[in-house]
Amino acid sequence: MTADTTKDATTDTSRTIEFHASPSRLFTLLVFSAMSTGIAAMLAFRLFPEMPSDPATVSAGYSGIVFFSFCAAVAIWRLIAQRGPVVTISPSGLRDVRVAAEPIPWHAIKGISTWRMQRQTVLVVAIDPVTEARLPLTRVARWMRNANRTLGADGLVVSPQGLKVGYPTLYYTCLDFWMAWRDVR
Repeated sequence: MTADTTKDATTDTSRTIEFHASPSRLFTLLVFSAMSTGIAAMLAFRLFPEMPSDPATVSAGYSGIVFFSFCAAVAIWRLIAQRGPVVTISPSGLRDVRVAAEPIPWHAIKGISTWRMQRQTVLVVAIDPVTEARLPLTRVARWMRNANRTLGADGLVVSPQGLKVGYPTLYYTCLDFWMAWRDVR
């Protein structure tokens, strides 16, 4: 597969495919989050002597401490707690443990599309509203649902971020399974 648009082979949709977290990507996130937290702390506590004591800079520093500390905590939690596959694609449905506790059945999926924002590419899974209401979404997925919709991603967002595979593999695998389910019915 090339970077974004081509696909070389058809996926065997009779088996279950699992995508695991990439410890190296999570570790990289942790390192950059820790460095960013340190820089934000230096801004907040005015540890750069040549910088003016600007209230906006100090406020940005405190905000950065909160945000980047949260990112570091998420990376640490995922490095420690995440065992097993993050995304599972099977003949019965699509499951991303970051989105929902149960698989999203193929029959509930109305569309699969790509959404890009600031060099981030994610899979958007549009599902039947009745099924979505019954699906046990994670807190983060529930919190981000309206924000994503406002930004143009109207569906559940499945990101390749932190996985051992890139977006093209994730997209085409999901699309192959969904199309295979549609062809069978």
